[in-house]
Formats: sequence, structure tokens, C-alpha cells
Amino acid sequence: MNKKNICYILIPILCFMLFALSYIKIINNNNDSIKFKKEYESLNGKEAYEGQKYKKLEINSDNPVKYKSSSELADIIKNGTGIIYLGFPSSPWCRTMVPVLLDVLKDNNIDTLYYLNIENERDSYEIQDGKLVYSKDNKGNDIKGTKGYFELLDLLEPYLSDYIITLDDQTLNVNEKRIYEPTVIFVKEGNIIGVHTSTIISQITGYEKLTDDEYEELYGIYEDYILDMNSETCNTDDAC
Repeated sequence: MNKKNICYILIPILCFMLFALSYIKIINNNNDSIKFKKEYESLNGKEAYEGQKYKKLEINSDNPVKYKSSSELADIIKNGTGIIYLGFPSSPWCRTMVPVLLDVLKDNNIDTLYYLNIENERDSYEIQDGKLVYSKDNKGNDIKGTKGYFELLDLLEPYLSDYIITLDDQTLNVNEKRIYEPTVIFVKEGNIIGVHTSTIISQITGYEKLTDDEYEELYGIYEDYILDMNSETCNTDDAC
């Protein structure tokens, strides 16, 4: 078989393989989008804490969410570029900010939001007999947190608040930082551009609906970080 005939055979095969890989990537991305939609919409209207109800969310099935492990996110923070969201669906604060963040990303043509549900990633403490002890999971095991969570904790330490436990009139410091939810991280080429935790100061419980002004305030916070990420960086001593 001559080289010309080999090319006629190989080129269609290579084209098919590239098409198949692209198709698989699209399917995987779409699966993440649908998974995120189901994860958050599954709690719509259900009972939450002390008679409160979870906010009703309507999330597009073509949202830009991509699930990542804590170790994968650590690699992005150290070496990559992207926007990372750490939270979980039962948090009223997360349910408040998710629609705002998704709106900002869509309006600014951001096609990827890296996401980790951190509900079962973190360590957890409580106060018993005046002392800090590990909380227990539903199997009675100490909730000590994952290795990946503590890696993220180290990378984000300068941007995080102390982990404080309060019971009645007693307040104890765990002597470590805490990734409270929601936390959104903006990273460019291995540099943290900014980190925003919670929503806005005027939101008290997380269950109340944002006013138009509050929505715009939170939207502006996220958009400012995106604009900082997209700004040109001078790598030389020459004027830009």
C-alpha cells in the first residue's frame, strides 16, 4: 500500500477520533451542568431550618458548571486560570448567590465555573462540657475533613476568617481558618485575583430575597473581579 492510500485511510480515522473526543467532552460537560441543576433544584420549597423554606431556584441546563475535586482545584489555584465556587445546595447563602453568579458569568461570556460541594469536605467541631470536640457524622465517626480540603485551606489562608464555634454564651476558637460557604475564588495564571465569601453585609439570614439594589451590589462585586482577571498584565518594563 502506497503512502497516498495510507493517507486516504488515516485522515478519515483521525477526523472521526477528533469528533468523538469533542462529542465526549460535550456530553461530560452537559452532564455536569444537569447534575448541578438537579443538585440545587432538588431542595426547592422544602423545609429548612426552624420553619424556613429553601429558596426556589431555576437553573439553566446549559449552565457553565464543571465539577472538580479539591486536589484539582488546588492545582488550578497554584498554576491555572479560572473561577471557582465552593458551597453546597442546603446553604441559604449559596442559594442566594448562585443565580447572581450565573448571571454575571453569562453576561461576561465566561463558559466555565469550577465547583466543589464542600459540605462533606470540611472538618467540623462543636462544644461539649466547655471543650472543643469533633462533630460526628451519621455513622458516629469524627468529622475531621479531607486531605484536599486542608490543601485548599493552606492556599486560601490569607483570605479566610477564623473558625469560631459559639454555644450559648461561650465562644471558642478552633485555631484554624475556615472556608465558609459560599466562597468564590478568582484565579489568573496561578495568582489569586480575589476571594469573596458569603453574599453582602445587608443580608441577615440568607433566606430573605435580595432587593434589586442588593442584587446589583453582589453582581458588581463578582463582575469587578472578572474585569480584573481579564485586564492586561504587563510582563515587561515597556509601557502598555
